[in-house]
Amino acid sequence: MPLYVGYPISFDTACVLFNEGRGDLVELLDRMEETGLEFVYVDKNQYILGLEVKIGNLFGDFSNVDDSLITILEEKKKLIEIIKIANIDISNFMLQPIGEEATPQPYLLSI
Repeated sequence: MPLYVGYPISFDTACVLFNEGRGDLVELLDRMEETGLEFVYVDKNQYILGLEVKIGNLFGDFSNVDDSLITILEEKKKLIEIIKIANIDISNFMLQPIGEEATPQPYLLSI
C-alpha cells in the first residue's frame, strides 16, 4: 500500500492550481510531471497531489520508526519546495482550518 505526503484534492482543484482547462488531462499531467509531483487517483474524483514516501516494506528491507519519520519529513520539505518552485498557489483552498497558517500543510495519505 503506497504512502504519500500531499493533499487530497479533486480533479477540478488540480486544474485550478495548474491553470489548466477542465478538459485537458494530458496537459495537466505533463505540467505535473515537469514539477516532479504525482497525481494519483483514489476514488470518486478524489486524487492525491504529492510525493510517494518510499520506506521499508514487508517483502524487503524494514525501516525503523525514526528513519521512517525522518524520510516522511524530508519528503514533506521536498513537496513544499516543489510547490514553491512551480509557483503553485495553494493558499486559496483549505482542506480544513489549520490554526493561523496561511496555507494547508501536507497530509500523510495511504491508498
